[in-house]
Amino acid sequence: MGLLLLIPTLVLLVAPSIAASIARETGPSNGSVWPREIASEVYGPEWPEFANATERWSAYEAPTFNEVFIPQTPQDLSLGLRHLSDTGRQWLALSGGHGYSPTLRVIQDAVLINLRNFAYSRVNGDNTLTVGTGSRFRDIITTAYNADRELTVGNCPCVGALGAMLGGGLGRLQGLHGLTSDALREIRMVLWDGTLVTASDNVNQELFWGMRGAGQNFGIVYEATFETFAQNSGGNHYVADFFVSSENLTAAMDVTNSLLDTDPALAIATIFQNDPRTDTTGILINVVYAGPAERGRAIASLYEPLALSMPTDTVVPWPQVASTALLGGFDLDQTCTLSGGKIDQYSVLVRDMPPAVYSEMFQSFTTFVHENPLASTTAVLIESFGERAINALPADYSAFPHRHFFANAVAIAASWTDDAAAEAADAWAVEWRDRLAQPEVSGYDELHIYQNYANDDEPLSALYGFDDGRHKRLTALKKKYDPRGHFDGYHAIPRNLANWS
Repeated sequence: MGLLLLIPTLVLLVAPSIAASIARETGPSNGSVWPREIASEVYGPEWPEFANATERWSAYEAPTFNEVFIPQTPQDLSLGLRHLSDTGRQWLALSGGHGYSPTLRVIQDAVLINLRNFAYSRVNGDNTLTVGTGSRFRDIITTAYNADRELTVGNCPCVGALGAMLGGGLGRLQGLHGLTSDALREIRMVLWDGTLVTASDNVNQELFWGMRGAGQNFGIVYEATFETFAQNSGGNHYVADFFVSSENLTAAMDVTNSLLDTDPALAIATIFQNDPRTDTTGILINVVYAGPAERGRAIASLYEPLALSMPTDTVVPWPQVASTALLGGFDLDQTCTLSGGKIDQYSVLVRDMPPAVYSEMFQSFTTFVHENPLASTTAVLIESFGERAINALPADYSAFPHRHFFANAVAIAASWTDDAAAEAADAWAVEWRDRLAQPEVSGYDELHIYQNYANDDEPLSALYGFDDGRHKRLTALKKKYDPRGHFDGYHAIPRNLANWS
């Protein structure tokens, strides 16, 4: 098939690189003088790399910046935050990559805090993994793999490992090992006023609870330590891709439904996509099995009779999964250089996937992209990963609220090349998010939204949980650790219980 894979539309934001240059000693517009100790780490708009340093994967409802601060040490970061708080400046931290939530629109003419100098990872003598916040998933995959260890990571290797963890951290290995945040053992961070804080099960336990699922609200993480696990199947993964016709989508969804959470090593992804070159829509199904290849092939064989073609059927080591699965749609060279488009993503968590409804969705998708060629890069991703290890932990283990409500994550990424298509693209995505979220379709009585995939129109309880006890704990944390709202740019937790939605 001649489909152009549009997976990069669906991945979390990739971060641009920053090169060394000459620093500024004063802010660009407000004349604020940076402390002498860190003035050489601040860069203004005249810096030749400024545009690259502040470019975003999605320009939709994006924040804007007029300075870049690149701290060298935790102490520098501490001093910088104290200065920014004292001078009333807005900021946004960039670890490995930005999020794309439209809530970030409230951050304008701000300081971008780039944490590239914290890009390190190492496996310790006790097999824990220490990660600096500048590391991306690709870095920790390599580090862990080389030590014969593994943990759950996201699909896109460009995503900042610690940034994604703060919202929970889904991934193909979650059936075996839980979320990325479930493996967190200690976190080191800086608060709005420059205070350096450590949180774990032994110190600042309540903050540690909140950082795993709502962590963007409380401070900037600069380092974390994770538990790791012995590699399954020697670190080798079976990978298969299938193109499926629209006529066979219902049967293929039946296969997927029959496999849900039957094997913790199994991860299935389904893509609806369009090739703008030929105006042809298509369906791609990916199977990754972190276990014996024979078992993986047996699972894949259930899809084969329904497939137009099977372009991928192989075994690869863990570091090569991203560049192999989904036709290499998360290939580093392809994905990590993309930035600046308009991507407006909506999502929903569902237990059930009625085949007839998803067949209707694909037909609607085909009609939409044909009638709206300026939005033909719109795509849909369905992640059907294991729940077993996630659900093995208590519901209140962390601030992540979706245990037993995390069977399938559906992401609808409306994307356009011209703002003339923005309204239609947004409306189509919202229509289908709302349709799939209906209890009689989703199988869940309440709306569940994975925080890292959220937009801006959902009730906060859908992201953080409906339980009043959760609201009280999170609001108490917000009042204690971010009393002035410096970290309100990303799905802000209310400092007043009455403001929960």
